[in-house]
Amino acid sequence: MRGPHRRLLEEMAGPGAVVSGESPPVVAPSSTEDVGRILERASREGWRVLPAGLATWLGTGATGEVDLVLSTRKLDGLTSYEPADLTFTAGAGIPMSHLRRATSGEGQWLPLDPPGSERGSLGALASLGTAGPLGHAYGAPRDHVLGLTLVTGDGRVLKWGGRVVKNVAGFDVTRLSVGSRGALGVITSVSARLFPLPDRDVTVLLSGYPEGESAHLARSLAAAPLPLAAVELVDPLPGLRDLPDLPRGGAVVVRILGSKARVEGVEAKLAHEIRALGRGEASAEPGGESKRLTDVRSRALHAGLGRWEEGAALVLRLALLPSRLPQLVARARGVMEELGEGRLSAHAGAGVVRLALGRVSGEEGERRGGETGRWAGVLGRLRQELEEEGGSLVLSSGPRALVREVGAWGARPGEGRLLEGLKRTFDPEGVLAPGLSGSGEGGRG
Repeated sequence: MRGPHRRLLEEMAGPGAVVSGESPPVVAPSSTEDVGRILERASREGWRVLPAGLATWLGTGATGEVDLVLSTRKLDGLTSYEPADLTFTAGAGIPMSHLRRATSGEGQWLPLDPPGSERGSLGALASLGTAGPLGHAYGAPRDHVLGLTLVTGDGRVLKWGGRVVKNVAGFDVTRLSVGSRGALGVITSVSARLFPLPDRDVTVLLSGYPEGESAHLARSLAAAPLPLAAVELVDPLPGLRDLPDLPRGGAVVVRILGSKARVEGVEAKLAHEIRALGRGEASAEPGGESKRLTDVRSRALHAGLGRWEEGAALVLRLALLPSRLPQLVARARGVMEELGEGRLSAHAGAGVVRLALGRVSGEEGERRGGETGRWAGVLGRLRQELEEEGGSLVLSSGPRALVREVGAWGARPGEGRLLEGLKRTFDPEGVLAPGLSGSGEGGRG
């Protein structure tokens, strides 16, 4: 179907709204009302629309051809900020880095750190609904978003929730929208709650353990009754210019946040917990080493981990019950053996392993259907095995041909009809995020 002309888009969204006239054109409206006008017309004309923020997280989701990319980058204002209430409302296009600077001056922050969040927008973070390492202590985006404005596929402007932290009985549409990846509508503003910035930031690196033992150690520490901000198994640790003395290979990464007294107390309990696990002092055990990073160095490490997936040709998200983390890590290593060189990061408390593979070429995959078929076969079998055990496999980013063949994620029994009904309600003509169905990583817990 023929897509929209630049002149028509500017008539609906104003001069300068079309930021790229290439095919497909990219339009960045300056108001929620303009977004509604564009989507209402798209629904009538059958234009296929891909929602976007700053275009830093467009690796997967919509696998079909699109006629228009609708960006929220100009909806970037901090429209309301109440430090005393620890709440704010901002346009979906505000970069997370700008939001962080605006709130840090008041000693506050939004503790969400999914991979790539430093370069992404608030709306994209809500749309993806993905947690990072800090999800261990603080939860996922759906736990922080209090309300949002959503423009449906046919141009209706819907406002959910508000700026007040409260519990409401009934169907929580805000939480439904968070993690929907643009399949239900375009998020144009977000209200969320903030937290006090911690005084101290300490990371303890436990390295030198055998592969299997490190996964058990990470899981045991994540399950321990300790107020840890994050427990990750990272293999290998990233090479960072600011931290040339990091251990080589993998490590269990334990982050502790809070006041000086709190952090010191938790560190002491962490050492006791390691001893109680029968492993002795981590720094004294043969083959095991402990390294402590504080404040600036700790933050530098976690900023590096936030860029950990950049440059990967294929990023996978495997999930099982947290108690089965060691088995899940072993499966992830098996995938690397089959598909090529890679690196992994496990959210030990959530039972989630992120796997980044660097040797899966999108262009090569398009040309070499046999290779794409082989990769699809490996991933298809892995998804089936995980789903049979109550888990899941999500393709967070990857070559379009591969994502189209395998699907960004699977569907649990009985989900299909419900998701199709939601899609019809919010996007009757099916113009948003073509090739996408259901909710994304946020919908997988």
